[in-house]
Amino acid sequence: MLSTKVFADYLQQEDLEYHLDETDPDRILVIFQTQQLSNVSLDITILNSRTVLFLSRMPVNIPPEHRMEVCKFITRVNYGVFLGGFELDLDEGDLNYKIVGTVSRSGDLDQEAFCRLLYLGNSMLDRYAPGILSILYGGKNAKQAYDFITKP
Repeated sequence: MLSTKVFADYLQQEDLEYHLDETDPDRILVIFQTQQLSNVSLDITILNSRTVLFLSRMPVNIPPEHRMEVCKFITRVNYGVFLGGFELDLDEGDLNYKIVGTVSRSGDLDQEAFCRLLYLGNSMLDRYAPGILSILYGGKNAKQAYDFITKP
């Protein structure tokens, strides 16, 4: 059976600092420093006995005037993504990378698979943050930002 204790054990093995959510017993919060970004928040939430949500949060709120361009940019990115995807709250400006993982019927959690899910969202934020930031601060449109990120 999935539990925050199982995840906490894995996080300790990875030597990561984490906090149990005081208001939600099925949620763990982890803060990362990535190559491109500081204070990336990762929420790990047990949704049911076999399903876990990994939500990496961009540490920058997207201002209203840039939300449509960022939305177009992440639509271009998501088209080629195989696992998870970006989501943007058009009302609040929150930008996340969301992945849903499942475990076997026995409830066993493979440590290697857990580590892939643990780091994937942050890797995707790191990979595409320069494009997002080029829209916010560099005056690029979605296509220019996407080409900036994907062209050698």
